[in-house]
Amino acid sequence: MVEPVQSRVLQRAARVVGGYGELQARLDASRDDMISWIRGAAMPPVQIFVKLIEILMDAGELGRAPPV
Repeated sequence: MVEPVQSRVLQRAARVVGGYGELQARLDASRDDMISWIRGAAMPPVQIFVKLIEILMDAGELGRAPPV
């Protein structure tokens, strides 16, 4: 089964910034929201998803294959 794109983007952004705690702080998100988004139980709001994409763009991560 393929993970939802939102979950994959969250995981990758967390790797880029040094972990989920740091990502949570950068997004100014609650712990419960982060857990829901990571598990795919809820989708992050559009403004949060845009922030995630910006994190990946700033790190030069878009267009690269994720590490195996």
